Amino acid sequence: MSSYERCVIDPGEVARYAALDGSREVQGLISQESCDAADMAAGLWWLHPGEQCDTDIHPDASEIYYVVSGEGTLRLGEEKFPVRKGMVVYIPQGVEHQTFNTGDEDLCYFWTFAPPPGGQSLAERQGWQLVE
Repeated sequence: MSSYERCVIDPGEVARYAALDGSREVQGLISQESCDAADMAAGLWWLHPGEQCDTDIHPDASEIYYVVSGEGTLRLGEEKFPVRKGMVVYIPQGVEHQTFNTGDEDLCYFWTFAPPPGGQSLAERQGWQLVE
């Protein structure tokens, strides 16, 4: 095995998890477990058409979204902003945020944290199920 083989990741070979209500999915790609990344975490997140996610907040980590596909509305604090494919969003640590899919296709974010937030992920806390 090469020194950096674990640093090149094929999403097709990584597990995806679905929320229990079927509204969204997440796939962690970069992590301490996957490639020894202690200083950041990254992955993909999908919100299905017409759905909204739970309000989230990360008191110990900032987050960046790159909108891979779809369109919707993102709430940061008490303000709402339209988001669509190609846009980038910075979410400062400690800012409450929530996404609403207003389009007719999955809204997909590539997300990254630096540093990774502490504790369990929302998917772990809520017992999301492995997508077969």
